[in-house]
Amino acid sequence: MRRATTGRMVRGFAGACSIIVVTASSASSFAQEPGQPPPPYEVTPSGAPAAPPPAAAPLPAPAPQPPPPPPPVMQRAAEPEPVSVDRAASDFNPELRRWAIGYAGISEVPIGAPNAATITVPAIGIRYWASPTVGVDFAFGVGWAGGSTEAAGMSTDKNSVSGFIFQAGVPIALATHRHVSFQLIPMLAVAHGSTTVGSDTTAMDFSGTRIDVGARAGFELFFGFIGIPELALSATVGIQFESREVKVSSNGFSQSDTTLGFATTVQNNPWDIFAGNIAARYYF
Repeated sequence: MRRATTGRMVRGFAGACSIIVVTASSASSFAQEPGQPPPPYEVTPSGAPAAPPPAAAPLPAPAPQPPPPPPPVMQRAAEPEPVSVDRAASDFNPELRRWAIGYAGISEVPIGAPNAATITVPAIGIRYWASPTVGVDFAFGVGWAGGSTEAAGMSTDKNSVSGFIFQAGVPIALATHRHVSFQLIPMLAVAHGSTTVGSDTTAMDFSGTRIDVGARAGFELFFGFIGIPELALSATVGIQFESREVKVSSNGFSQSDTTLGFATTVQNNPWDIFAGNIAARYYF
């Protein structure tokens, strides 16, 4: 009985040792070498393959790189408003110089006296350009002449003569070029002169009035070609209606004479500036 029990114990011990030897040999055959993947399964002591290990969680995807900034957009600068070629290249520029002052010409103002039929009156004018094409002219002039005569210790006063003139116009710039502006100028002029001849009861009063209505056309020359674009010189010709009236009165008696006329005119010869009559206009 004891012998049978001992035999069973020996056989059980031998089986256990065989299982240990098989397990050790399996483990050594499947040992992981550096750089090799782990074995797909393990053998349990009972000899059955173990369940495969759980799959490793996938690594998170790398964060996407930010997109490169868009290329800079070239913004086109606003283009200036188109400017007239003539206006941009011309000395005549009312946007920079609207006002002008200068000589407006010489006028003969009627008097009607035997020794002084007329008196010469120069006029000084102002021009203002309300726009690049339309302006306004005003001119005014006065004249006076008098004196005395001395003989044999006696002094005698001369008959004084006086007069004035007022002019108005509307210059219209029809065409403009580099140094020249061609203009049309409707105009009106009123002039009056007077004198007295004699004294006391023999005094005779003379007076004259002139009215001109018409239009002139011509050019205004700017001196930009010598570096003075503010200086201009006008030369015009025109046509006008003229009315002249002279009166004489003495001791309550008066007499008048009226002359009407329609004719072309020539004023402000541009070459007069070199002859001593400075017919010029300065802009500012």
